[in-house]
Amino acid sequence: KKKIRPASNTSQGGGGGFGGAALEPCPCGSQETYAACCGKLHQDVNSYRMATAEQVVRARYSAYAKKQPDFLIASTHPMHKDFDTDLKRWKSTIKTNMYDNFDMPRCVIVEENYGPSNDTATVRFIAEMVLRETGETTSFMETSTFERAKTHGAWLYRNGTIEAAPGDVQDDDGTAVPKEDDGNESMEQKLANML
Repeated sequence: KKKIRPASNTSQGGGGGFGGAALEPCPCGSQETYAACCGKLHQDVNSYRMATAEQVVRARYSAYAKKQPDFLIASTHPMHKDFDTDLKRWKSTIKTNMYDNFDMPRCVIVEENYGPSNDTATVRFIAEMVLRETGETTSFMETSTFERAKTHGAWLYRNGTIEAAPGDVQDDDGTAVPKEDDGNESMEQKLANML
């Protein structure tokens, strides 16, 4: 089954809790508050288990923006090349690469596809980032592959293929040209290369 979906609301309801953080917009660009959108997946394992692959992509993007390494670890497939059974070391590595120099204003979902038995999914998205020091906006497009966890049913990030976002690199006639990529560069590596 194939779905093409623009950025849209991923959940219903307003912000809960106290203070301005409850009303803060979600970094994923859904137009929801963080508390009503990706914050639910970051804080509540049952919300994460019930989420679609698209919602997990948005929540992973927001986890980078909100510095939530625990969610990145929990939503990564054990067969992913960066998976580390030493969780303390892995968390430290992720924290080192949380990219304090970037604002992450929006994640645009381009396409979402589910396998015939609904145990695999791919989500193509464009991640937008702004370098705080210069205000320079950059983006990349990734096609992420997910597998459903056999034990609890949540979508786990298996791997991703990164390419230039449409319009980022153009040839002489203005046509977007995909950046050469072997598919082995993680989001962490891509962001580190931009610094």
